Amino acid sequence: MSFAMMFLVMLAFLFAIFAFALILHHFLSKALPGKDAIVIDTPEEALERQE
Repeated sequence: MSFAMMFLVMLAFLFAIFAFALILHHFLSKALPGKDAIVIDTPEEALERQE
């Protein structure tokens, strides 16, 4: 296999890995809220956030 072909295969694998990580990050950040989950709201503040 030539150097150019090996380089293209390596780029394809890197792209696949980073694309999978980006998609995984997207769905996990939607499913598991971050720092915002620690804040305890009053009922009024919770209603304001939903709007």
